[in-house]
Amino acid sequence: MGDIACQGPVLRPDALGERLFELFHNDPALMLVAVVDEHDAPVGLVERQAFFLKVSGRFGHALFNRRPVALLMDDRPVMIDANIPSAEFTARALMTQPSDLMRGYIVTKAGRYHGTGSALDLINASHSHAVASASGLKAAAEDLRRANKRILRDKLFIDTIVENIPSALIVRSTRDDHPVLVNRAAEEMMGCTRDLLLERKVDDVFDADEIGHLLLSRAAGREQATEQVLCDHHGTARAIATRHVTITDERGGARWEMCVADDVTEQRNAQHRVEQLAHYDPLTGLANRALFSARLETLCAPGLSATLLCIDLDYFKTVNDVYGHAAGDTLLRLVSARLLACSRPEDLVARLGGDEFAIIWPDVPDPAELTGRAREIVETASRPYIIDGHHIVIGASIGAALYPQDGDSAEILLQHADIALYRAKSLGRNGFQFFDADLRDEIQTRARLGNELRAAIAGNALTLHFQPLYSMPGNRISACEALVRWHHPERGMIPPDQFVGLAEENGLIHDLGEWVLRAACLEAAGWPEQVRIAVNVSPIQLRNPRFLSIVEGALACSGLAPARLEVEITENIFVQNSATNRDILHRLGQIGCSIVLDDFGTGYSSLGYLRSFRFQKIKIDRSFVQELPERGAAGIIRAIISLAQSMDIPITAEGVETHDQWTHLNALGCNQVQGFLLGRPQPSEMIRQSILSHA
Repeated sequence: MGDIACQGPVLRPDALGERLFELFHNDPALMLVAVVDEHDAPVGLVERQAFFLKVSGRFGHALFNRRPVALLMDDRPVMIDANIPSAEFTARALMTQPSDLMRGYIVTKAGRYHGTGSALDLINASHSHAVASASGLKAAAEDLRRANKRILRDKLFIDTIVENIPSALIVRSTRDDHPVLVNRAAEEMMGCTRDLLLERKVDDVFDADEIGHLLLSRAAGREQATEQVLCDHHGTARAIATRHVTITDERGGARWEMCVADDVTEQRNAQHRVEQLAHYDPLTGLANRALFSARLETLCAPGLSATLLCIDLDYFKTVNDVYGHAAGDTLLRLVSARLLACSRPEDLVARLGGDEFAIIWPDVPDPAELTGRAREIVETASRPYIIDGHHIVIGASIGAALYPQDGDSAEILLQHADIALYRAKSLGRNGFQFFDADLRDEIQTRARLGNELRAAIAGNALTLHFQPLYSMPGNRISACEALVRWHHPERGMIPPDQFVGLAEENGLIHDLGEWVLRAACLEAAGWPEQVRIAVNVSPIQLRNPRFLSIVEGALACSGLAPARLEVEITENIFVQNSATNRDILHRLGQIGCSIVLDDFGTGYSSLGYLRSFRFQKIKIDRSFVQELPERGAAGIIRAIISLAQSMDIPITAEGVETHDQWTHLNALGCNQVQGFLLGRPQPSEMIRQSILSHA
């Protein structure tokens, strides 16, 4: 091959591209320029056509003029030893690597540069030595043309793909930190044309907090994949995710650094919206129960301390019923704003549902500060609100518990704060109460009492007393109200108001209510047919899906006619699940039972209940009867009786204790009376005698 090698100019790898322009411009016949190192060992080859095709493309003369020749050369040229016969090489090369021959080759001698050659040289050599036939040469020439066409097509394809990739793509030389490739997406993301980037330094074009500075700066010391919030060219904050990849040369050294970037702002905004829905209340913007629980669990850990305040709005239901739910929602938002104003940045304010709020302090203040801050919250939340021109006043009750003093877990702490809240409401509302030793003792006592009540129900250790109801004016017993009694073996007689409420709290009310209902029906089945039995039903009992079957079972087991059973309810039944409860009451009526509205007159919306449901009897609350014969009480009772008479609903007055009260009620047209004047609650044996004596 040494005999056909052409001696031509050579350049060093660090020579500037402008030197190539000069060589090719000054010698139009020059086709190849070899690149050699300081020992004259070939390291690359520049082919005239490939060079001008590259520099005349999208980046042009300005990009490569001041760039080293190393960026322009083919760093893997075909190397041929000068001692190899040209005929032998030509036959092998034309059949196996015709596309490589398009870029030329370098002839070496003892590893040093000896000359260059091209495909044309090989063809001429083939003619001179008569190695290849004419048909073989024609086929080789056709292969060369096809290879050249394929190279141009592949280059156009790759250029089109890179230019239209939706991600920003930038390739930077690690030798001089200048960009060698910038696609259209990168231009749009940075707000800068690639021509400007070729002319100026990155610090002269972008500030340190701009997207362009991140994409064009050296990635050394940064993670391979990062995400940062930076400003675009309009000054708008954008979330940019980047990945840097280092491309090495044949010796394993860093040659280029490629940066791929994507604008993930919309994805992050969508994630934020999802997190808001998952962790924050949509009405008030406060933390929801899920976030509240997670934060409380985090703070209730060894070595930490926390203060939990449970807040309940007083009279909020009244606002909803009187002014509507829209006003109620507005009130909740205003209350939330006030709670936030009373809190520190490190505090968590949450809405747990309805009108229930909670605040978590990540510390335990001293008693004086604790009291002062709790009082501030009560006073702030209780100040008047103006909603749609209405002057609205509510209150706030707070129960507080401290970690770890009052509980060793988040669950226990929440229970104790709720108990303190219950105490605050029972003491008059619009105040605060801290969990203390007395409350702890009360909890333990109630827990023991609850277990003993469960055993008493299961062992039939309860009894029933019956208070008679007398028809007027004949004073005949027309019904008896069943009242449960618990004679504790150690505590003696426990009043119903102490254990019925306990049963409602711990779920025993269902078992207790079923026992009372069955025992009352069995007792009443032995009375004269004209005497009915009245049984009080808690709103909680109606939540039991078995309640109707329990009533039917008690009637069937005792043989008592359904018409002789009066189910007494209070208006609290209509507060929650009113549609469901109303349906249950209708079905009780269809069975044949009488539905009695107890304690009438104590709720402001009782008249609405009379309109929505047909009751078989109304009982006037004892608080009105006890004030007789005062004029105000008499007027209220007269109005209630007149209303009931107009609706053809019988009236019972409870709490009758004097002859004057009986006389006034009789004069007003009351149908039935109940009270100590006529009969106190009596055990089964005594009530049977009373019924028989009045029969």
